[in-house]
Order: sequence, then C-alpha cells, then structure tokens
Amino acid sequence: SGDGNTVCGLMSTGGKPIASIPGAAPACGKKITTMLEQLKELGAAFKGLTITGATVKGDTATFESVTTEPALAADVVRSFKAVRIAGKWYVTQG
Repeated sequence: SGDGNTVCGLMSTGGKPIASIPGAAPACGKKITTMLEQLKELGAAFKGLTITGATVKGDTATFESVTTEPALAADVVRSFKAVRIAGKWYVTQG
C-alpha cells in the first residue's frame, strides 16, 4: 500500500491531516491503494499535471474553474477541495 499511503499523506478529514489521526492512515492507504490499482490505466491523464486557476480563500481552495495540462485531467481535478493545515496543503473531502 505504498502509493496509497503517499496519497493519504496528502489528504485531510475533519480539519486534520489523515496521518495525524490514530489508525486512519493504514485504513486510508489500504482503500486508496485498491482504487489506485483500478485507475492505473488513467495514469497518462495525470502525468506532468499542472493546475491553473484554483480559487483560494484563506486556508481553503476549490478547483471548479481550473484548467489543467493535460486537459483531460480537469474533469477529475474540478471535484477536488483542499485545506491548509499548519502551512501545508491537503486534499480534503467536502
């Protein structure tokens, strides 16, 4: 679950990094790794990904109006949200 753990290290929930919640990182890593394995064929859509146009308000960011290179990734990235916790950005759910 190495790739999943890496992804989970960039995520937060309830205003806290997942890595700071006891037991959450291994559970997240296991779930995310399964999903990543299913999505590997889409990997080319995210290779060298650049994102332009995120909306940042204080410690939160949304991506509804972004453009991406490669462009195909925009449909996925637009659903992302992010939160800044202790100066570091994390992808968050809701």
